[in-house]
Amino acid sequence: MSKHRAKARRIGSIAAMCAAAAATTMLASVPATAASEWWSNPNSCTNTATATQKTILGRQVQVRYGTCNGAQYGWGRILNYGSSDYIRFEVSLGGYVWDYANIQSASSRNYTQGYRTSSSSAVAFRACYVTSALSTCNSSNSTAWW
Repeated sequence: MSKHRAKARRIGSIAAMCAAAAATTMLASVPATAASEWWSNPNSCTNTATATQKTILGRQVQVRYGTCNGAQYGWGRILNYGSSDYIRFEVSLGGYVWDYANIQSASSRNYTQGYRTSSSSAVAFRACYVTSALSTCNSSNSTAWW
């Protein structure tokens, strides 16, 4: 392979990684396509409860739900966290593959934004403990889907 082709491949790989990081960052914030589905501060919700939880490396990771302005929302919360920990909340609209996510630095806020629940069994939530804003949930760092 020529030097030019190798350099072009490296540049292409770097561009692809940057694009993936940018897409993840955008998805990690409130998605524009579903903005009305998100509740910015579920700490203001009432009738709250824990739907599912898991202890991960001493941290308690939870999917919570409650009534926010007359509608039910779910969100993620982390307890017993470290100063560099993040809580990530993933929303699946079908197939238990995340479509939307919200990530918060636990040291500034130990819970995520809330997403409106649905009567559809296709909509599911899970929360996870991650050490980077670009990390995603997997079976070892997250709750079960709820």
